[in-house]
Amino acid sequence: MIKALYMLLYCLFITACGDSTQPKVAEILEENVTTEIGIVNGLDLPNNQELDDYKILMYGNSHTVGLSSIITRMIKIGLPHKNVEIVNAGGGFLDDSIKSTVAVDTLYSKKWSHVILQGQKYSQSGSYHYSTDAAVSWIQYAKGISATPILYPEHPQKGNSNEGQEVYDLHLSIAAKESSCVAPIGPVWDEVISRNLALNLYADDGNHASENGRFLTALIFYEVITAQSADLLPYIADLSIDESTQDILGQISSEVLIQLSSCLFPN
Repeated sequence: MIKALYMLLYCLFITACGDSTQPKVAEILEENVTTEIGIVNGLDLPNNQELDDYKILMYGNSHTVGLSSIITRMIKIGLPHKNVEIVNAGGGFLDDSIKSTVAVDTLYSKKWSHVILQGQKYSQSGSYHYSTDAAVSWIQYAKGISATPILYPEHPQKGNSNEGQEVYDLHLSIAAKESSCVAPIGPVWDEVISRNLALNLYADDGNHASENGRFLTALIFYEVITAQSADLLPYIADLSIDESTQDILGQISSEVLIQLSSCLFPN
């Protein structure tokens, strides 16, 4: 009888006798891990546009190549009192980089102000649906360290008049699940193309951007990051793009960005 009583008391002390209100050890560990890596649903979108120090981290595939230096130059010219550092961490598609210890550790290696996220998979034919869970997780990670996440829907391929808007809409749907800025790359490119300006935005493969195309995409990020009009940027003489081209691309970028709210910050 005494032995049975001891066993009963031991059970009550250690396990609360199966009380369903007590979290299991695995659940406690899971809570600690998610808190440590910053997975919290529904955090407000941090607004870091007014910071004096921009520390910008970029994830993505080959569509991000060459952008960091142009965006850096734009910020230094347009806002000379700001400090700017941009690191392109690569990583490929977002559902690959989210599984990379190096990629995740890079996010937590510094107090970043902005995190640009490119590489959401999508079906060009529309016949297959790819998960957006990795993009949502990256947004949560970024907001967990008080960085502003910016989704980067890549530009349309040459000759595809629907792709830019479709990819942009896909990224808007991700931001509807977890609040994030969405750079309107597709709509801006579509507007430039529709004006028949005889500007070549594409590399020879018809997929990647030419120097003009990279400059156009960088203009969009400049305005999204800083909230300053791309149209008001001074001429940047050390870029291999003539002044009239810089002017018209800045003008069109700002016209579209006025119409589309890239960041829905809380009031």
